[in-house]
Amino acid sequence: MPDPTGQTPAPAEPQAALKTPEDILERIFTPTPKASPAEQAERALRRPKQLIYCAIANRNFFWRQHITKFVLDEGHVPLVPFMMFDYYLLHTVPKDVVREACNNLIVRSDQMWVFGAMSLGVKVQVGIAKRLKKPLRFYDVTDMPYRVVNVPEAMLET
Repeated sequence: MPDPTGQTPAPAEPQAALKTPEDILERIFTPTPKASPAEQAERALRRPKQLIYCAIANRNFFWRQHITKFVLDEGHVPLVPFMMFDYYLLHTVPKDVVREACNNLIVRSDQMWVFGAMSLGVKVQVGIAKRLKKPLRFYDVTDMPYRVVNVPEAMLET
């Protein structure tokens, strides 16, 4: 019977073949194709990842790439001010403009993770996140790049 939409119906799926060790090994060792840009966009729209604001004191800015990698490895999207604005865009932009941009990122983030000892600026950022009731995590970066350790907030106070 023809489909009322005018489309040809899809053929019925064949019965699942019996699995052999060779079939399983072939599936394991066959490279999986990369997702197309459209598939990547669809995945992001259907399952967006958490945005993590990474609070880092100036004295630890040189760890910015390792921190970015750490957050990506944890399955989240890092918002790392030192990766976006470097040192106030080489001091070509007023500090207040960059601070306001950072505060906007905190508002839009899902969580804040603090890496290393807290400077005055990081403490203010933590205060903003607490008032917004954002989940917070604190990490000791003493053994960076080999190890990042989740610690209580009190251990990072300066």
